[in-house]
Order: sequence, then structure tokens, then C-alpha cells
Amino acid sequence: MSLANKLAEERRARLAAERLLELKQAELFAANRKLGNHAQQLSNEIVETRAEVAMVRGENQRVRTELGVANEKVQIAERRLWHSIETIQDGFAFFDSDNRMIVANRAYLAVFEELEEAQPGITYPRILQLLTEEGIVNIGHEPPADWRARMQDRWQQDDPEPMEIQLWNGEHVRIFDRRGPSGDVVIPRAAIIDPLSPNLWFRLT
Repeated sequence: MSLANKLAEERRARLAAERLLELKQAELFAANRKLGNHAQQLSNEIVETRAEVAMVRGENQRVRTELGVANEKVQIAERRLWHSIETIQDGFAFFDSDNRMIVANRAYLAVFEELEEAQPGITYPRILQLLTEEGIVNIGHEPPADWRARMQDRWQQDDPEPMEIQLWNGEHVRIFDRRGPSGDVVIPRAAIIDPLSPNLWFRLT
């Protein structure tokens, strides 16, 4: 190969290398620009995310504050309601759907003459047992088991007829049943819950 041919070949090789370098530089520039755009996008997303986090934190704080105020109002209302219940002369008690006593005021519990078992948590069937076993109610000549079964059957009725029973001390109790559709208790005016039946009402006469 002549010297001229070798020089021409080297020149072509050099030009090819320069073109390849330019191509790689262009690719590198494009990659850097794409990477820069992506980094900017991530940076914007971080800023937006931080703003959203700050907003959510502020909203959570507001909600917590409002919940705290609402909870305080509920507690005040509950205290006032319970104070009112405790001051009435009639007894009051509430039983849940499992026939278990939830709350009762002093007037209600006084019927049981401070029996320790007669307190929130006691079941309705057990109360019926206490009423007969302790002689709190005057059932006459009716067998205690029959009386309890009759009272249990009456309680299970949707709309029982009013009835009257007699306590051991001769006082009479007029029973009025008012049952809510979901088990809630609505107390009629000048009436209290019957100690013989959950979610029922009575009044001493």
C-alpha cells in the first residue's frame, strides 16, 4: 500500500472517529437533559408532596381539635343527663340487647336494698330471680318459677299491656312498656324504667 493510500485511510478513520464522538456527545447531552428534566420533575413532586403533607397535618390537627371539643361537649351533656337522672325520685335503669344492665340510678337500686349483685352488669333473668328469692315482690301463691316465666314472656312481647305489681312493703308499681325499634329506651314523662323488665317503665302509685 502506498503512502498516499495509508494517509487517506487514516484520514477516513479519523473522520469516522470524530463523527462517532460527536454522536456520543449528542447522546450524552440528550441523556443529561433528560436526566435534568426528570430531576426537576422529582424536585417539583417533592415540593408538592411536602405541601400536601403540611396541608394534611394541618387538617388532622383541625379535626383532632374539633373532635376534642365535641368529645368535651358530649361528656358535659352526659354528666348533666346523669345528674338529672340521679336527682329524680323515680328509679331509672337501662338494659342492652343482651338483657344486661348498663346503668341504674340510686332510686332504682334502692328497691334491691343494697344487694351487691344488683348493679350494672347483672342480667334481666338474674334480677327476676333476686326479686323472688329475696322476697322483693309479692307474688301471692303463684310459684316463683311461674311468675318469672310470665314476666319473661311479657317482656318479650312487642307491645305488652300495662300491669301492676306489688312490692314487699305494700307499694304498687304500675308498669308501662315503651320499647324502641332498635332496642333504645324512650322514657315517658313522669315514668321510670321498670325494675322487673329491661327497657320497660314503671311508676310508684
